[in-house]
Amino acid sequence: MAKRPTSIKQVADAAGVSTATVSNVFSGKKPVKPELAAKVRETAKRLGYHVNRAASNLRSGQSRIVPVMVPDLSDPFFTSLITEIEALAEADDFDIIVASSKDDAETEKRRIAALLSWQPAGMIIVPSSDAVPQALVAARDSMPIILTDRGVGAEGFDIVLPDNLDAGRQAGAHLAGLGHRRVLIAASDLGLQAIQDRCDGVTEQIEAAGGTTDVIAVGPKPAIGAARLGEWLDANPMPSAVFATTDMTTLSLLSCLAERGIDVGSDVSVVGFDDYPWMSARRTPITAVRQPVEGMAEAIWATLRSRLTGLEPASATANLKCTLLVRASTRPVQDARHESLNGTAGTREAQHRASG
Repeated sequence: MAKRPTSIKQVADAAGVSTATVSNVFSGKKPVKPELAAKVRETAKRLGYHVNRAASNLRSGQSRIVPVMVPDLSDPFFTSLITEIEALAEADDFDIIVASSKDDAETEKRRIAALLSWQPAGMIIVPSSDAVPQALVAARDSMPIILTDRGVGAEGFDIVLPDNLDAGRQAGAHLAGLGHRRVLIAASDLGLQAIQDRCDGVTEQIEAAGGTTDVIAVGPKPAIGAARLGEWLDANPMPSAVFATTDMTTLSLLSCLAERGIDVGSDVSVVGFDDYPWMSARRTPITAVRQPVEGMAEAIWATLRSRLTGLEPASATANLKCTLLVRASTRPVQDARHESLNGTAGTREAQHRASG
């Protein structure tokens, strides 16, 4: 026979408090002294007690569930953001439900419908495009919906974003200061304003220094992106530097350069986006623009919480600054070396194909 779940009365008896106190600890409906709340939580954990959210929502009429939907759960940026949000939600006694739209509008539509059926307290969404799904537009008057990373310019929504234009400017100014005047930008999706802003920021700085940029859309998948970058390099003169607009395009770029035997830092300077341990745990650590993931999560949760308590009457957009981390993958241009680089890269590629 299956073991019956621990009841709220068992927790109350073991902690020496009333069932109302236990209920208040987990619902947040009434304040409980911190020492007493800690004792109740520890007792509940020891007994294996779990809050029945469905029953609790029916009794109180207030949900403690917040769905978080992102385009791709294989992308470390999105999973890092979810991890930070989850910790903040847990501290406020909310549960999150995680879903992926797979960067597909139809899948996104189905997932939103499923998430709304939970009657959540609010939602945190990274849309699959800057066009906000109609279902979210219809639901925004009945619950707080926070958009992040995408949805730039969406009216009537709270939006938390990194300052993408400034992020691009930081990368562009760094490369221009090292003497780079021919820069390739590997973009994931130019249909996203956030990505376009990063590209514009780099281009602004390089052109101000008298240089030029080329932009190629490589998509979000590293294998496909590496192939597209390879095709571009086969057909064009070698740039002195490359800027990748996301963590996935950074992987695409590094894979492409490795396949062609082009040395990062020595043959071409590279600026990546986002910052993960593997970027610094390389023979040539990668200069990267770090997004303020923790700050974004805090801004998202603070905004959601303020909406739930009715403290903010108008929608707002938060733009958080990114940080450029300079490492060995970006170096000053050596004119004589760079002038012969295109031929060098071509020779290496020919040798690679011959050996293959």
